[in-house]
Amino acid sequence: MMMNVFWISVLTVIVLVSKSTCLIAFSSYMSENKAISQSNSVVDGTTMIFDKVEINSGSDYSVVTGKFTAPSSGIYAFTWTICVDSRYKHPAGEYNYGEYGTELMMGSTKIGVLHTDTEKQYDDACSTGFVIKYISSGNQVYVRNNYAHQGRLLSKESQTRTTFSGWKMQ
Repeated sequence: MMMNVFWISVLTVIVLVSKSTCLIAFSSYMSENKAISQSNSVVDGTTMIFDKVEINSGSDYSVVTGKFTAPSSGIYAFTWTICVDSRYKHPAGEYNYGEYGTELMMGSTKIGVLHTDTEKQYDDACSTGFVIKYISSGNQVYVRNNYAHQGRLLSKESQTRTTFSGWKMQ
């Protein structure tokens, strides 16, 4: 009987340790096609969709909604990089250099802001934001466009990626 209690205790400790060290993390980026389609359709307040996932432990990031849902309360770190294309030629013939403003949102609360802009041809631009924030279980974090943009987002396998990532620190 004593041996069974020992093994039950050992199994309980293993389960508790494995649950406490469970990593919550995601890393996503926009495919080139998604960057082009969103560039053509995004308006103020539109949630940016990062449709490719490098890692999504716990499946807490949705490639459909573009939102991360915190599975547990704690301190999280989030980073997003927005790249804009300086080579986009508008159908009317002129070059329309990229300029995007984005916000990192937790529900309806802005927790970060970022501006990316390029002013001349062949001078693509990327900007990165980084936020550490306490997030309660069930809250959603996402990136959205925050004003009228121009030009096109840039995300190409051969060049650079527009990304959104996050992880639980504690």
